[in-house]
Amino acid sequence: MVHSADKLKIAKPFYLAQLLLILYLCLVIYTSITPFNFLLDSHLLPWSWLLAPTPKYIPVFDVITNIVGYLPFGFLMIFSLYPRLFKWHAFLCTLILGLLFSGSLESLQTYLPTRIPSSIDWYSNTLGVLIGALFALPFSPQWLSGNKAARIRESIFGEHQGFFLLLLLCPLAQIYPHNAWLGMGDFGFQITRISPFWSLPLNNASQEILITSLATLSIGTVFLFGMRKTASPLKLISGLLLFMVLLKLLISQFQFGQTGVSKWWSTSILMGLAIGFLLIFFANFLSRKSTWLISIFSLLTLIILVNILPYNPYFFDLLEQLPQGKMIHINGLFAWISIIWPFLAMILLLKNKNSNLK
Repeated sequence: MVHSADKLKIAKPFYLAQLLLILYLCLVIYTSITPFNFLLDSHLLPWSWLLAPTPKYIPVFDVITNIVGYLPFGFLMIFSLYPRLFKWHAFLCTLILGLLFSGSLESLQTYLPTRIPSSIDWYSNTLGVLIGALFALPFSPQWLSGNKAARIRESIFGEHQGFFLLLLLCPLAQIYPHNAWLGMGDFGFQITRISPFWSLPLNNASQEILITSLATLSIGTVFLFGMRKTASPLKLISGLLLFMVLLKLLISQFQFGQTGVSKWWSTSILMGLAIGFLLIFFANFLSRKSTWLISIFSLLTLIILVNILPYNPYFFDLLEQLPQGKMIHINGLFAWISIIWPFLAMILLLKNKNSNLK
């Protein structure tokens, strides 16, 4: 009979939690210290913000954002420390690491002229870490054990584990507004655009249908290639697309208020989504080599089209309505995810060109 102490000794780390934690930390660091214009000769002490007086006005939105933003730190750190530390030992270590991590970023903001470090932010971040860790404590580490998570990923992606990261990034790439929904890979260069004075069949509606259907096909065929046939890829892809639509609905309400849905959803997008999924359905019956070729071709075509087709006349007005303040740095991060996703997908496709899954 194996005792609980022996189980902890033979348990493996939860690698998925560690991967998600690393991605999360990179996200927080980026959003906390952009635009990286440090003034190191300001003669300020790194801990000056701790001694500064409490701000007279404390926006509730900023406090809530700081708390919610650090919830994943506490939650993921509990599982990332397993099996070296668990339960209350992991909780105490998580709290200390959260204090140090948040405090270090506040200290770096001391040398950024566009950022204002504050002890209120530090307290809010720490409270977020505390709440996130408390959420994680009731779960047994085995509930998210490394072995179990690895088996699930293996059953879906086989040897293509990089496609799992691509799957996680795909919904995030849709948060930043696009000229047309799913229009990823757009560098935003005005010089590459063709004349905005176009007519049928290349009007706004047909452009949305073209980009949405092409992007849907790109996403679908990328994961058709990366997933095992036994994992029911069509069901997973349709679930992913549905989740992306629901996430976009939720985020647009936050970004643009009650009129958020009308800012991006249209009959053209629905038609493009339907056409794209229909093409994915037929691609499911093709060979893996054909799926790979369609993925590469559709991604390249998508990148070219989103960079040469004219902007929607209302697109720049839409960007001006995005929440500013601290959210501007998060928006910038999501914009970069949107840009690099198609290129990351092509790198994974080229890397795994000759692999084979059953």
